[in-house]
Amino acid sequence: MIGFIFVATLLAQGQQGPKALDVDPAKVLPPVVVPAGTVIPVNLTNRISSKNAKDGDGIYAKTAFPITVDNKIVIPEGSSVRGKIVEVKRPGRVKGKAELTLNFQTLVLPSGITVPIYTSLGGAGGAGERKGEATVQGDSSKGDDAKTVGTGAATGGLIGVIANGGKGGAVGGAGGAAAGTAAVLLTRGKDLVLEPGTTLEIVLDRPLEP
Repeated sequence: MIGFIFVATLLAQGQQGPKALDVDPAKVLPPVVVPAGTVIPVNLTNRISSKNAKDGDGIYAKTAFPITVDNKIVIPEGSSVRGKIVEVKRPGRVKGKAELTLNFQTLVLPSGITVPIYTSLGGAGGAGERKGEATVQGDSSKGDDAKTVGTGAATGGLIGVIANGGKGGAVGGAGGAAAGTAAVLLTRGKDLVLEPGTTLEIVLDRPLEP
């Protein structure tokens, strides 16, 4: 008799089925989305130089301050950002500026969650000029080149005056200028160097769901 009651109870429970979850739809929060166009300032943690960098080299940075959406922190300060160098351009010997094209691809939150990101470059924080969507361009060396030629001319003129008892300054100056010009032609311009701590601004090209 007892066994019959136990079986009947199990059958009754099976007919009832699983209990419905009592969830208020109003309390279900949608995922937080960081919209496209959001600017994320980051500080580099590794040194990058156009002198020895190669296409494909890694670049590493950390977010400079928290990013919030609706007064909620969605990207904490200190989150890691990783990417790679897409292209390196050395400065020319007569003209042309050094360039580094950067592509940040991954965001790693302090929780360990890794999120792919699609970005462009918003600013270079004074380390260089932004060119296009992802390139940092270095300074021109024109001022230094002119100084080199001028110094060569002045030195050559002085040597000419001394060697010719007060004469021959023009000849010496011309020779010095030629030497200075030769030095410029044999020397590359300024390399672009981004030191650790350099602040770059990256801009989200697509919405992000951390």
